[in-house]
Formats: sequence, C-alpha cells, structure tokens
Amino acid sequence: GVQLLSIKTIAELAKTTKNRVTMLENGACTPVLDALKHKRYEVREAGIHAVSNLGEYDEAKKRIVADGATPGIIKFLAEGYKDNSLEAEITGLTAALKLSQTPANHTRMVRDNILPTLFEFVHSPLKSNKHKSIAMQTLAELCKHENNHKRIVDLSDGTGTQRIIALCGYYDDAVRIHAAEAVEHLAVNPILVQKLAQEGVVKPLKDMLKTNKHHAVLRSVKALCALAQDPENQKMIVRENMIPHLLKKSNCGVDEIETTITRCLALLSKSNVNRPKILFHGGFKPLMYTAQYGQDPDLKKESNDVLTNLFKLPGAKRDELVRRAAEKFRDGMGKRGDDTFGGGAVFGGGMGGGGLVMGGKNNKHYNAAGIIFGQGGNDDDSSSEED
Repeated sequence: GVQLLSIKTIAELAKTTKNRVTMLENGACTPVLDALKHKRYEVREAGIHAVSNLGEYDEAKKRIVADGATPGIIKFLAEGYKDNSLEAEITGLTAALKLSQTPANHTRMVRDNILPTLFEFVHSPLKSNKHKSIAMQTLAELCKHENNHKRIVDLSDGTGTQRIIALCGYYDDAVRIHAAEAVEHLAVNPILVQKLAQEGVVKPLKDMLKTNKHHAVLRSVKALCALAQDPENQKMIVRENMIPHLLKKSNCGVDEIETTITRCLALLSKSNVNRPKILFHGGFKPLMYTAQYGQDPDLKKESNDVLTNLFKLPGAKRDELVRRAAEKFRDGMGKRGDDTFGGGAVFGGGMGGGGLVMGGKNNKHYNAAGIIFGQGGNDDDSSSEED
C-alpha cells in the first residue's frame, strides 16, 4: 500500500515542468522503474502514469529508457487482455510515444523489442482507432532511425513494409497520416525507397492527396517527395497520374504543402520521360512562382534549373500557354532584378533571339524564360511524349 501511494504521488507531482527537473535530479526514476516490475497490477499501472508524466521532460525520457523502462511498458501493454482497461492501455501507449520522441531512444527501444507490441495494437480489430493512432505515431518516430529499418521490414515474417503500406489506406486519418510519415522516413533508405513503391504505396498516397484535409495532404506529399528521390520512382509516380492531383493542391494556401509540392515537382522533372507530361499538365506554374517569389534560395535555384530543362523540350516554344507564362516569368524577374544567381537578371532582345544574360559569377545558369525567348528549345515539329 505504501509503495502504491508513493508512486501515485510521484505521478501527480510529475505533472509540472519544474517538478520533473527536480525529481529527475533526486533520483525519481529508480522507484518508478521498480514499480513497473512489481507483482501487483495497481502498482505497475501507477508506474505507467509516472513514466508518462515524467516523459514530458527530454532528459527524463533518455534516463528512463537507458535505465530499462521499455520492457516494463511492453509487459504492461501485453497483459491488457486480462487486466488493463482501455484507458490504462492508452496511458501505456502514450508513455511509449513520449519516450520515442527523442532520437537518443530510437534504437534502444527497438532493441528492447517494442515493435511487435506496437504492430499488434495497430493491426488488432479489437483496439480502437485511438489505440491504433498512438501506436502508429510511435512506429513513425522509430522509423526515423535508419538502424531500425531492417527490424521493421522483418516484422510479421518479412511483411513489415507491406503492412505499413496497407495502413496508408486505412479509413481513419488519425492512423493513416502516421503510416505515411513512417513511409517518408523509411524512404530515405536506398534499399527500401524502390521496394516501397513496388509494393504499392503510391496509390494510397494518391488517395490521401485527393482529400480536403490539409494534415493528410501534407503527409502524403512529404512521403511522395521522399519516394521521388529515386529515378525509377519518379517515372512510376507520374505514370500513376499524380501530376494533376499535385497541381490541384499547389495553391492551397498552406505554405508547407505548397513548398513540398514544388520540391516534389522539381524531383519528378529530373526524369526526361516525365517532362512532356509535366509540361502538358501545367506543372511549370508552381515552379515559376517559386523561382520568382520563393523564400528558400536553394528551392528558387532548383526551380529555375528545372524550368530551364522543361522549356528545352520539343514543341515548348509553340505552346501558347507556356509562352504566356514564360513572358510573365521573364517580366517578373526583370522587374525584381533577381540576384538569385549572383547578379541582376538582364533580358535582351525580343522573342526572336535576344535570350537572357545572367549577371554575376554564375552566368552558366540561364533563366527559363530566356530559353523560350532565346536560342533554347527545339525548332522541329516533334512534340513526343518520350524524351
């Protein structure tokens, strides 16, 4: 009874920031970890509450995991079928999530074998969407560390990535946005980036992109952008007719979504095969806007370089829409005296052949509008879909 009361008191005191710091300095982790191993369920439950509250403090997160709390949390969650209330399970999952939200804990928690328990919650038909959402969010956090990727792939007899992909198509946004986040983190792995696309992740991401909920759209475009780092995936994404859907969201009013879509279009435009389709659908428009008005210097430069390649395509000169857009782009850059490339933009001559002279040390970069109005492009009559 005394131990139960003391752990409950620690849990209550750990609700304030100032107390957490003092409690950590005075060794509060030790009795809390002892509580997770206690034979009485009530003491273990109080220990979970204490871990969850202490876990709001970064230094406490690291200490708790380093001192061996993860197995106690796993055991508590695993005995849910006989003792835990749904509320107690949510507390246990929340404690695990808080502990996972610092990079220092990512590999240790996975070594302590938390992944199978999280997977069980995410896939169990007996658990609520709130359970699934917290468990999936924790999995997404643990996917941030590349050393964990193999263990994630190996889950469920080697179907770990397939099961995460399936969750990208789950009906509840609170679950699928974190599945998409996991895909984004897994896609940084050169071994997995093509595997994810080949196993069918693009279609559920496309469905997510088509929703009107900004948090779902953002997670979708971030995952697509990560997948588009791979040349083969670039072609696959465009084959899935993703360009019109990306463009529909490219002026949605949410800066992070708009910037990520521009970056994604820039990556997709690296493939020669994709460029005619991107041009046909008007994919140059957000790139032009970013090249003129973007806040990120690297993305401005990248957009300008991509536009240069797009407008060199056969038939681009004769496309009236492109000509008008390029003229706006040229005039905007001229008025702004843009110095993205180290000097003022100076437009010479007319549509027949003046071209563009870039001032400063980076004159090897040509403005995209200059390609159309100068010697760029291709004067033959071909406008093929393949480059």
